[in-house]
Amino acid sequence: GIHVGFSLLLVCMITGTIFCNICETSEELMARVERWTAPLNMLFFILSGAELNLTVLSNPLVIMIGVIYMIFRSAGKIGGAYISCKMEHTTPIIQQHLGITLLPQAGVALGMALTASNLADGAMVRSVVLFGVLIYELVGPTLTKWSLTQAGEIKPEGRVSSREVNQPDNKPAVTIK
Repeated sequence: GIHVGFSLLLVCMITGTIFCNICETSEELMARVERWTAPLNMLFFILSGAELNLTVLSNPLVIMIGVIYMIFRSAGKIGGAYISCKMEHTTPIIQQHLGITLLPQAGVALGMALTASNLADGAMVRSVVLFGVLIYELVGPTLTKWSLTQAGEIKPEGRVSSREVNQPDNKPAVTIK
């Protein structure tokens, strides 16, 4: 696939999809590989973060490009999830909240940053994307938890204290309109 011009990320995803859907022993193999997932993910994110060049972000034009990238990436994920949910006639609560839960997903963005490093301004593009991933990974889990709580998929934790029993707050969920 790579020799034809497909990206390495796409080739790996297609290979995994085909393998898991055709091979009878895929579940057993995936269970064995599961213990390696966390260390490999850590290594992947450490190496990706090591390539983040913060000096590129001192240019106001790069900051503006980064903000535009983050706005359009967010709008694309939230809007795309909403439209897909509408087309599939999912419940309104899922339509409202699914897009927000997709924000911290960064695998494709990191693959794009790696591919962009071969361009003329690849260092700038890579730094903008990596900085965007950093922001999404810092803010995204909190937004995902909020969205899942609002959708009623998880219960609020309430106050956490070593001296009190954890009781969920009984506040009504706020809906986004």
